[in-house]
Amino acid sequence: MHRTHTARAALWPLAFACMAIGSAAHAQLPQLGVQAPIVIAHRGASGYLPEHTLGGYELVIKMGADYIEPDLQLTKDGFLIAMHDSTLTRTTSVADLFAKRNDSYFVSDFTLAEIKTLTVKPFGAAGTAYPGFTPVSVDPYRVPTFAEVIDLALSLGTNTGREIGIYPEAKQTDPVMEDKILATLIAKGYKGTDKVFIQSFSSVTIQNLHDKQALLNADFNLVVLSSSSNVMVAFGLDKIKSFADGVGVSIGGAGISEAFIDLAHGAGLLVHGYTFGKTGSVGADEYAKFFGWGVDGVFSNHSDIAITARGAFVAAQMPEPGTWALMDLGLAALAGAALRESKASASDAPGQPAGGGS
Repeated sequence: MHRTHTARAALWPLAFACMAIGSAAHAQLPQLGVQAPIVIAHRGASGYLPEHTLGGYELVIKMGADYIEPDLQLTKDGFLIAMHDSTLTRTTSVADLFAKRNDSYFVSDFTLAEIKTLTVKPFGAAGTAYPGFTPVSVDPYRVPTFAEVIDLALSLGTNTGREIGIYPEAKQTDPVMEDKILATLIAKGYKGTDKVFIQSFSSVTIQNLHDKQALLNADFNLVVLSSSSNVMVAFGLDKIKSFADGVGVSIGGAGISEAFIDLAHGAGLLVHGYTFGKTGSVGADEYAKFFGWGVDGVFSNHSDIAITARGAFVAAQMPEPGTWALMDLGLAALAGAALRESKASASDAPGQPAGGGS
């Protein structure tokens, strides 16, 4: 699926954009479309703070993550919440507040009001605070709805001046969930020209979303997930491309390799790898390997580490500075000429006060 963006009317922003594009073009990247790989905050800041919480999402947005990933479950009364597991046991205080229902604590047995009384607990190496970080949300470590996650992304996007991508996962093969995901995104103003991916381990769900969104005049990026790259190949990458934009594959699963990524790219599919959770030099080496193989995006438990690794990778692809000196000078001259022309046009424009106006 191809996306188009509205062209800027002013000449000088275009000229400076050309400078940025020229600089990016210096890097000979193996990613599809020669775009730098994206960093997807896996379950928010799952390596640092309680997963799937507004506090965790806020932290990784401020770290610079390109996308935040809310896994989605449905409550008893039909609300989409950000929760990886089908039960509330592992990540919340449910056992302290409620008796088991149907011998378990399934999300689907609890109303949103009940779930809102729970506190999300850190898991693994995560904690309850991060140095120097104070979340803006009133209840940063409660279970958020999908709508609340989107609202946070939109608000922080406005504050930071950049669009924060949304990367929800449909955790059930369920037509109701499909409908609610699309309805929520559209109600929040998304159309498909935005930074949105919808993912699922169910190819049926992704096919349904493909068909349903077309009827709604939406065009969100769709990703089929699998723990095995070999399964993807057996299913047929060209077949997947007929209803999806990419594949999400386990970086430790069967068949993952540079050759697989090349095959997927050959079919026109993006490849996003999960899950990057290592730190230190081991983690840096792992990112470097997959970036070098051409992976187009990484689901990371530590967005700051992923961003640093991506920066190092892109910088390493840059030719010697002298190779591009003439191009840089030419682009700078273009920008300067455009700026001068823009100023001249502004001074000649009718109704414009001297020095420009708003």
